[in-house]
Amino acid sequence: MADKKLLAIAEIARDLELPESTLHYWKNRFAPYLPSVGRNRQKRFKPEAVDVFRLIAQRLRSGHPSQDIMTELSHRYPVNAEPSFNAPAETLPTGPQRVQQTPAEIGAAIGTEIAKALAETLQTLAANLQPKAALPSQAMEEHSRAIKEQGERVETLKTENQDLRSKLSVLEAELVRLRKDRREMEKFLLDKIKKITS
Repeated sequence: MADKKLLAIAEIARDLELPESTLHYWKNRFAPYLPSVGRNRQKRFKPEAVDVFRLIAQRLRSGHPSQDIMTELSHRYPVNAEPSFNAPAETLPTGPQRVQQTPAEIGAAIGTEIAKALAETLQTLAANLQPKAALPSQAMEEHSRAIKEQGERVETLKTENQDLRSKLSVLEAELVRLRKDRREMEKFLLDKIKKITS
């Protein structure tokens, strides 16, 4: 297996048919037991890490809590040793060496990875957010003028509407009077016709 290429998280996700985001979370949560090389976006996993990811997936599907999975991983796999960037070149391990770490060191490593992942995510989100440009004063004045003109038009329309209502009520009263006059005229004419014919 030593001659096989290193794997990106996307390749492992395809191989296990799992979402890449899930593996990113597991990569941070169970980092001490995942054999890897590099850091952050350059982090690549050794082929044996696929088996560790597979075991994590099986245990989580079976309902095991993360702490139990971490305990099982600690019994089955040695903790990975990650070289410090500040260490001199001659002290860096050259082979696939692993060193036992204390739970506090493991916790610190996991916390560091989570903090780095959160920082990268927040930087990406901040870069994607574009601040809204403030309107220039001339544009604001034009908007203010347009709003004022619309308000004046509304007031004019209200006044015209009231005038039309009063005229309409006068026309309705006139129409009622004309109908009454027509009935009276019809009655008058019928009476005259009766007198002539009788």
